[in-house]
Amino acid sequence: MPRMLLVTVLALLCSACSSGGDRYDPPGLREVTAANQCMEQCQRHFDSCMTSSSSVDSSDRCGAGVATQRDTRCDTIDNPDLRKRCQASADYCRNRLPALTCGENRSRCVSRCGG
Repeated sequence: MPRMLLVTVLALLCSACSSGGDRYDPPGLREVTAANQCMEQCQRHFDSCMTSSSSVDSSDRCGAGVATQRDTRCDTIDNPDLRKRCQASADYCRNRLPALTCGENRSRCVSRCGG
């Protein structure tokens, strides 16, 4: 009986090894080069974003003074909860770090590269 079990296991192992399953083919040079170029482009955009964001006023990052307009609009809201949310949103926009914004953009870019 143990001999029969051994033969069965051996037969199963041999059939599994000899099956014509999918073979792994590494990506070709063209795909690797295109992905690398895409990622390098994402890095260039990130570097440019960081350079331009550090030299621009924080209110401009929110869209040409929109933050100050929001503050004015927030003051006219009667509901205290909505006014606080409006002010928090304006503060978040004004105080958002360039690294966070530029980093999010780079992450989205790299994900489109397949990386």
